[in-house]
Amino acid sequence: METYPCFNKETLTGRKKISSTIEFPKKFTIIGNLALAFWIAIDTVAFLLINLAAGVAFLIVAIIAIYGVLKFLGCLRPCYNCKKCTFGLGRLAALYFGKRNLKDYKLGTAIFFYALIGPLSAAFLLAYTIQAFTSLKIAVLLVLLIFSIYSASTWRTQTTPKVTLPITQ
Repeated sequence: METYPCFNKETLTGRKKISSTIEFPKKFTIIGNLALAFWIAIDTVAFLLINLAAGVAFLIVAIIAIYGVLKFLGCLRPCYNCKKCTFGLGRLAALYFGKRNLKDYKLGTAIFFYALIGPLSAAFLLAYTIQAFTSLKIAVLLVLLIFSIYSASTWRTQTTPKVTLPITQ
């Protein structure tokens, strides 16, 4: 994934850099958004196992929040020389499943939207599983935890350890 500079419309010569645009591969964008849609569906199932109204309400809120608000925020980049436009879907895939260097949302925004489809439904489902145990709730909870842990692990910065060798004489 390459980073391309993005310039103001008046200065197409490239002197005044506004921001940089990341070109997301088509395969990453498609697979990332399918995984995100599956994650939202599993979250909805988690809330449906608790209460039908809660499941429908969560689905509506999640779709509006993720594919409405967050996608809109991803498209607010002042770019005119972008290589390929993904209409914010590449940034959605990168936010939840991309490498750390692709995540360009503010940390507070990222934490809110991660918590919305990550730990929130898992916590509610865990509480209701303790009250009324079923193996379906455990299976949904495990899938939610796998998605949440994987998505959270992509926020770690990759550092290479410094290795110092002892000098022998």
